[in-house]
Amino acid sequence: ARWEAEGRLGGAEHHVYHDETSGRWFKRLYTGVNESTLGDYFDRMRLHAILFPETAYRLEGFAIHPKNKALTPIVSQPHVEVDTDQPLVSKAEVSALMETMGFASVQLAYQGTVDDGYYAYYHAATGVLAHDLHEENVVRMRHTGELAVIDPYISLARRGTWAALKLAEVGIAYPADDPLPLAG
Repeated sequence: ARWEAEGRLGGAEHHVYHDETSGRWFKRLYTGVNESTLGDYFDRMRLHAILFPETAYRLEGFAIHPKNKALTPIVSQPHVEVDTDQPLVSKAEVSALMETMGFASVQLAYQGTVDDGYYAYYHAATGVLAHDLHEENVVRMRHTGELAVIDPYISLARRGTWAALKLAEVGIAYPADDPLPLAG
């Protein structure tokens, strides 16, 4: 009801509403993206907490999806007051932020077209792929001017995962997985 009352906000996978009393944004997963599982989703939330603790998600509970009756998590994250008086965060600023954490800009293919590397960053040693880091998901905080990452898509590149497949499309290898047991 809160989601509908606030204008049905959301993106590719969440229905979103803001709770002014708690100062948090609540997000109900309504559809998985990139063929992800619920386990993948929780892995992404944990990776977000490690990389960007100031905007970490908190599991609030579960609901039943109204259409398919599947169990769906409800998460929240703190409100970030965006400095709208300043220009949008630039590609160079996002790249500098990610480079401080050991990530390098990578180009990914979308529907056969390779992008300019703006949205995706890869940490080769760990196989962590962070993307969707555009100017709506990386913002400048009011009062401090520091950058905050609020809604990235972070995943591990492991055999058969979406991230591994996306990297393979552009010729980037991911770290070796644990070896498969020998048949026999």
